[in-house]
Amino acid sequence: MSRWFGLILLLGIAPAFAGGLQLREGFIRELPPGQMTSAAYMDLVNDSDRPIAIVAASSDSAGSAELHNHQHSNGMMQMLPVRRLEVPARGHVLLAPSGYHLMLINLKRSLRAGEQVGITLFDEEGKFYTAKIPVVKNVGADSPKH
Repeated sequence: MSRWFGLILLLGIAPAFAGGLQLREGFIRELPPGQMTSAAYMDLVNDSDRPIAIVAASSDSAGSAELHNHQHSNGMMQMLPVRRLEVPARGHVLLAPSGYHLMLINLKRSLRAGEQVGITLFDEEGKFYTAKIPVVKNVGADSPKH
């Protein structure tokens, strides 16, 4: 299935935006060299009259991308994969530290502040939504607000 997503990206097929999902205010933390995994955060805004369910993701900078969520269980924080993330009609879902986020696994290279990383989200109807997400140096008082 990931080969199919890669083919779509290589062919440069235009993403679906008409009455759909927007990926806003995204950021990815810059990590020390050699890290093979990072996370992307953003606000998923659905401006349509129907819910949109995200079921897969990809990135031009990682071998794979997966939606995850942090959950408390028995007094411990766990990170669990999310197979389907529904963004309500005329609503939004925030991907933020300690909550929903997009894991970027097997990074192809170290990500540096100032770079833009291509992210594509796929819904259960076969539509896809793309954005370039900036890599930021430090996530703190001066970073994007979430």
